[in-house]
Amino acid sequence: MNKLDYIISLRVKGLSKEAIIKEMDAKGFDEFEIKYYLKKSDEIHLNQLLNNKLSKSHSKSTRFFKTVILIISLLLLLVVFYGHATIGLIGLFLFWSLVKFSSYGR
Repeated sequence: MNKLDYIISLRVKGLSKEAIIKEMDAKGFDEFEIKYYLKKSDEIHLNQLLNNKLSKSHSKSTRFFKTVILIISLLLLLVVFYGHATIGLIGLFLFWSLVKFSSYGR
């Protein structure tokens, strides 16, 4: 696994395939190992990139949703303090349950 970690670290540094092959030749890898480790490092590196993109896009949308719900909740709290208690409390309950549902499902 140490060789694979080394190849992945070269991928993360942004080296091209040719540069990685040169590095591997310098380290004494044979041709079969070069093909095998390049293929495995490609798979692992691409999976890491995809997982990072998915998690970033999910966190941005969830953060935006929660921010909007928080602002609406604060407005409904103001409605409660101005005397429209039933409308404000029902609205708060609905919006907070939406936030809880969206957080729990993922």
